[in-house]
Amino acid sequence: MKRPFLTLIFLSQILIANAQGISQKQKVANLETFTRLCGYVRYFHPSDEAANLNWERFIYYGSKEVENAASQKELREKLAHLFSAIAPSVQLIEENDPKHFELKSITPPNKGGMKEITWQHYGLGSEGGFYKSARTNRAFKSKDPTRAQIGGASGSIKAEAYRGKKFKLKAWMRADVTNGQGQFWVRVDREGKTYAFLDNMDDRPIKSKEWKQYEITGTIDVDASYLYFGAFLVSEGKIWIDNFTLEIEDQGVWNKIPLQNSSFEQADTQGWYTKSKGYNYATVKDDHVDGQQALLISDNSTYEIIKNIFDKKLEFGAYFTKNIGSGLKCIVPQVLLGDEHRTYPWANANLLAELQQRMDKASPEVFEASDLYTRLSAINIGWNVFQHFFPYKEEIKLNWEKELPIALEAAYKSNTRQEFGRVLRLMTEKLKDGHVSVTFGQQNYYSIQADVAYVENKLLISNADDTVPLKVGDIILSIDNVPALDYFNRIKSEISGSDQWKNSNATRQFLQGYKDTAFTLKVSRDGKEQEFSFTRANLRKTPEQAKIKKLEEGIYYVNIGNTEMKDITAMLPEFTKAKAIICDLRGYPRNNHDLISYLLTKKDKDEWMFVPKIISPDYEKVTYNGMGWEMTPKTPHISAKIIFITGGGAVSYAESYMGFIKHYKLATIVGQPTAGANGDVNAFTLPGSYSIRFTGLKVKLHNGGQMFSLGIKPDVFVNQTISGVSAGRDEYLEKALALIK
Repeated sequence: MKRPFLTLIFLSQILIANAQGISQKQKVANLETFTRLCGYVRYFHPSDEAANLNWERFIYYGSKEVENAASQKELREKLAHLFSAIAPSVQLIEENDPKHFELKSITPPNKGGMKEITWQHYGLGSEGGFYKSARTNRAFKSKDPTRAQIGGASGSIKAEAYRGKKFKLKAWMRADVTNGQGQFWVRVDREGKTYAFLDNMDDRPIKSKEWKQYEITGTIDVDASYLYFGAFLVSEGKIWIDNFTLEIEDQGVWNKIPLQNSSFEQADTQGWYTKSKGYNYATVKDDHVDGQQALLISDNSTYEIIKNIFDKKLEFGAYFTKNIGSGLKCIVPQVLLGDEHRTYPWANANLLAELQQRMDKASPEVFEASDLYTRLSAINIGWNVFQHFFPYKEEIKLNWEKELPIALEAAYKSNTRQEFGRVLRLMTEKLKDGHVSVTFGQQNYYSIQADVAYVENKLLISNADDTVPLKVGDIILSIDNVPALDYFNRIKSEISGSDQWKNSNATRQFLQGYKDTAFTLKVSRDGKEQEFSFTRANLRKTPEQAKIKKLEEGIYYVNIGNTEMKDITAMLPEFTKAKAIICDLRGYPRNNHDLISYLLTKKDKDEWMFVPKIISPDYEKVTYNGMGWEMTPKTPHISAKIIFITGGGAVSYAESYMGFIKHYKLATIVGQPTAGANGDVNAFTLPGSYSIRFTGLKVKLHNGGQMFSLGIKPDVFVNQTISGVSAGRDEYLEKALALIK
């Protein structure tokens, strides 16, 4: 009677031993193959089952399943078992197998009433945003174009009476989300409308369908004016919130502070701000934890059947064959037939239900970066996005295939949010895209009131206010005993983009860190070494800068980064009589590009932005939709000598601006090349609550030349000097004035 039980134990021990005998190289190879197949099916195979799948949970479960496959045969069987329920017409065969796709395998006995279903991607679709991904003749979820990024409910109390004291905010939430998430938040505002404390639960998003209580704790700043709090829904879905409580500690005793309508029992969410565009708010009686009601926040997206999102599409019978590694290849139909309810071939409902059960059982409620399979899932999803949708691989000669095993291997070795965040940043650095950012959880934006410049291969203080003992011109030797250049280069290694953008961004990040963290700087001042200790207590305040000023008779200076168009318009009578105007575009414009119209002498019809229209994998056979600004000359025309100052910190919108200045020769450009990263940003999230941004379309110079990673080059180059920075001189502006005179 005991023999079957003993046999099971013996078999399980063999399986464990086999699993432990799988080499790391084999595990990574298995996961590479799984990753490639996931991308091909997710984005280019149009079955209803694949389109409606929770891919995060599927990839998490699948990573566990395929990781320890000991042979090609076992891997193929595992993959077939995983994908048969969601893509029954996709075939997995050995690379040397001559088998071809047969149209009859996807042709139903009766095609009456059926329509062709295929994927179209206008960039990588994001929920209702500029970029769209949709299947033809299928329901497309569209959002209100004015919808805010979050749907929030917020309240506040005056904080003067609680300055310097600890607080606890507790509240209840449950969520019904697929692409979105719920979050609570607390922000403490200081006098002067700046904030110090902020916790919005970015590192612990809420996705549980069960009611749970959550807590945020912190200390109210000694100069606090208000404490704001609330909850919000990110993107789409539904959240229910209830029973907010706020406690303040006073001499070791926690006192409950009254909050208006804390459990949403009053009509019309009285006491709360609930006006996020594109979201619905309703008090509900059938689902709550306290009193008689809770507040339900939901997005107001609608569904519509669309024929296509652009004209180019594949016809029935289209397919592709791709090698996926491990000696295997896949044959993937790209067009299926379907009626109103399902695509053909019909998926096995029992297999699909079993797959869903296995996914739910294997996957955690919330994905944590400390979990290996969360990290492997994140690499799978992130790598595929750039494999199929990144528009600049050709320009930078990127071999993205080789980055997959490197990233998977690194995922095994990183254990914390910060460590894996670095893995993602090192992976995306290879893209050389200045728009790329990887964000997660509590951000390290806190600093001291000083700025750093990289000049003549040294790092020095370029600006400092009276709150710090640093002086302009101090040369930084080390930070926390790490040589300054080593520390600087480590920061650069995690920044994607051109070298000029890396330098600009790394100097900004050099002094930054998490709130209330300490650091030590060793500097050289007048040939003597000095050491100073600091605490990152606040955000860096932007130094006051002039908007428009008259430098001397007939010569004006315009800071494009902080001057609104209405202020420029008001100065047009003066500008039309000016001898020269210096426009400073070393940062980001203040929505004032209409200035270009007063410099143009002919109508602009150039197309320089190109949105990819993608219907095939691996960014192959891509066509584009070209666009431009189509600017028209306006009066009064400004005929003064124009000089634009720019540099490596001028990115995106600033480069759209500079593209006109360069192409139409509207000014002499002085400084350094711009960042080389322009175009509408695309964004996506990864398991573990990581958010990634990248450039989603292709931008060229007006003459068709490459702009990406090169930037727009100045007519007159300027290199800063240590002596110039130390003396507080603006050598860019000095060169501009010299050219005028």
